[in-house]
This record gives sequence, C-alpha cells and structure tokens, in this order.
Amino acid sequence: MEQLSGLDAAFVHQDSARTPMHVTAALIYDATNSTLTLPLVERLVRTRLLSEALFQRKLHRVAMDFDTPYWVPAGDIEWSYHLKSNRIPVGGTWESFQEILQNEHSRRMNLQKPLWQLSLITGLNGIPDLPPECQVLILKAHHAAIDGISLARLLARLHGMETANQSGGQWQSSQPNQWDIWSRANLHSLNRQLKLAETMGKLLPGLMRARETRHNAPELPPPLRNRARFNDQVSARRSVGVLLISRADIEHIKRQVRRVTYNDITSAVIAGGLRKYLQKKGELPSGSLAAGMPISLRSSADEPSGSNRIATMSVGLGTELEDPVERLRRIHRYAVAGKKAISALGTGTIMDISDSIAPPVLAEGIRTLAWASRVAPVPVPFHTMISNVPGPEGDQQLDGAPLLACLGLGPVRDNMGLFHTISSTSSRFSISFNACRKLMTNADDYLTCLESALNDLLEAASTLR
Repeated sequence: MEQLSGLDAAFVHQDSARTPMHVTAALIYDATNSTLTLPLVERLVRTRLLSEALFQRKLHRVAMDFDTPYWVPAGDIEWSYHLKSNRIPVGGTWESFQEILQNEHSRRMNLQKPLWQLSLITGLNGIPDLPPECQVLILKAHHAAIDGISLARLLARLHGMETANQSGGQWQSSQPNQWDIWSRANLHSLNRQLKLAETMGKLLPGLMRARETRHNAPELPPPLRNRARFNDQVSARRSVGVLLISRADIEHIKRQVRRVTYNDITSAVIAGGLRKYLQKKGELPSGSLAAGMPISLRSSADEPSGSNRIATMSVGLGTELEDPVERLRRIHRYAVAGKKAISALGTGTIMDISDSIAPPVLAEGIRTLAWASRVAPVPVPFHTMISNVPGPEGDQQLDGAPLLACLGLGPVRDNMGLFHTISSTSSRFSISFNACRKLMTNADDYLTCLESALNDLLEAASTLR
C-alpha cells in the first residue's frame, strides 16, 4: 500500500472549485505535413505512457481525511473522459487558443478518477512566427500526482526519449482494507508528533544557517514582505496568457550580459513586466517584489515516481530598478543566494516539515495564513510564483509532427493569485501565466507589459560591449 507524502496530500486538501490544484502543459506542433488524431494519441499513451504511475493509479481518501490518502490501482481507462478533442473556430487566432487554454485550465479535475486528461486542439492557423497550420496537445495532471521534473520526464517519454532512469517498471500497489487504513492512521497520528519534535530540532539550526547565508550577501537589499496586488483571495475565474520568445533572442541576451542563466533572463522579463503592469496601476512599491521559485530536491537515487520533491526558494525580482540589465544581474545574485539558503536549511528537513503535520491541518494552516494576511499586516513570503519546467531536449516530433513550443500553467490559490511558468524547446522559450481574473481583469494588458519588458532588455543588452 502506497500513501501520498504530506506535501502531495496538501495539494489534495487545498483543491476546491475556486482553487483547483492541477498543472497544465500545452505542446504546439507543426501540422503542415503530419497531423495528430485522437486514435494516434491513444496509441501513443498505450505504448509510451501507460506504465507511468500517473496513468496507473487513482486516489483513495480516508474517511474524514483522518490520514493521508492512498494510491490504488486505477482499473480500466475510461478513454471518453481522459481523451478529448476541441477545435479553434474558423480563423483560429492566438487569442482564441489562449481562451481555450484558459477554459481547460480553469476546469477542476474529478478527484475520483485517475488524475490526468489529454485534449487535442486543432485549427491553430495563421499565427505570426509559427507555421500556417498547427495543433496543440494539452495534458492536465493534478499536482498531488506530479511535479515539474516528473512532468518534464513524462513529456520526454511521450516523444520517445528513453533513458535508463526513464524506462521504469509497472507501478504496483494493493487496495487497502479498512483495518489496515485505521490501524495505520492511528500509528501515523502518534508518529507525526514524534517526527515533528525531531524536525523542529533540525529546523532551528537550519534556519540559523540559512540566515547566515543572507548575511554573506549584504549588498542585496531584502525583498519586501508586505502584500501586493496578487496577495489576495482568488475567485474561480482565470486570466491566461502566453509569450513566445525565440531562442536566438535569449541567447543574444546571455552572450551580451554574461554570467547569467536562461532562468535569470526569463525571470528578468517577468520582473520587467510586473514593474510596468504595477506602474500602470499606480501600485509599484519602492522595494523589490519577491518570487517563489520551486526547485527540485530529487537526487539521482530517487525513484522516478510522480511524487513532489520540491522546495520553494525566495528570489528578489529587482522591480524597483529601472535599468533592465541591472535588474537581470540583481536577479542572478538573488537566485544564487536563494539556492544557498535552501542548501543550508537541508533538503531532508524541508520534506520532513510537510510529513510532520497532518495534511488537513497543513492545508488549513495555509488558508488561515492567507486570510490573516488580508486582515492584518502579516508578512507574505512571495508576491508571485515562477516555475521552470524544462521541455523535451533537442528537436522533437510526435509521429512526424515537429514540436514547436512547450507551455505550462500552474495553480493559483488564496494569497498567490499569479503563477508564471517558463519552458522551452530547441527553437523557443515560453513564459505562460495564470492569474485570478478578479486580480488581473485583462490578460492582454499584462502580456503587453511582458512584451515591452523583453524588448527593453534586448535593447539594453545590445548596447553592452
């Protein structure tokens, strides 16, 4: 019998009609010479993905959520639920595609069924900088069942990229009986109290080490911790947008600025876009906003399951800086300091925290902190999320259809109403965002700010010698 980790279970308990906790990946293909069909996608799932744990299991929740849920065998696949198609109206524009993507991502998943869905979107035609005819394959998966690195591995396997640690074996687990469930629940309730005491004993020295790393970078002003526009209660409606960037532009910036990463550059575009957007709203703070950036805690010895093994580091965005190159270099230094702080805290301690608290209590604590920050000056850890989900490496195709771009959308929740995802293929980077419609009424306004921030960074980088 396999149970969810504390972190995975927290995603289940946070899931609601207002805050669905799934992630979405959208893959854009050139359909000029080869087109995808639902029967073909089903065949690819059967031959390449069906042995993956995501496709083999579903949730079994304990009565009254007294303990963490279990993974149980999914049984026969209900293809009519898991595999669907949609067509963009005639003259399919980029805006029409973004609306379909928005509707797909806003729709909550059925937690009674296996936690994945695939949709094939046709009719994406006549888009600038893309071939005349394109198709999109959208994969939705619940965050309890998969993290960014697992999703990247899954997409690589979909495209036939097999490596030793990707092949894996058939996922196997048994159906728990009620005696086992309740006896283990009582045992876990006791063990959590003991583990919490042990974890706190390791956490306090780790926090001191993490604090020491910040003292070693005195030139970095601490990011703001007061609320900003997107630290508020979210509604069920979403605003979604996607910015595609040529790899040549990103490479040009990297050559000119030097000693920065691809993630630094795309994060700087987001920081510049946020600065412009908040300036227009008259809400730009005098200090730096902070982004939460999930980082993987997986080691080479970890089993290639879908379970989340992540921590979230705080990275200042330098939104108070006007010069885009100075902002980029500042973000790089913030990111280096953030990684050192996570390392000092200890990856084992980070995972132990979520496993030391009953998941319903952890989820309710997150909701309570979100509520408290709205009614009192409670510090917030981040003002937005930025997740980097690598796309398949190299030139990839699906049954002859070349992969052009890889996009991603993450979940928003109370107190975190704006989520960015960075991804890439051999020819393009993408910055996708998912926001609460109440907090961002027009996605095009923010998309325009991101485009302007990219152009500013390109222009400023081009003047460097």
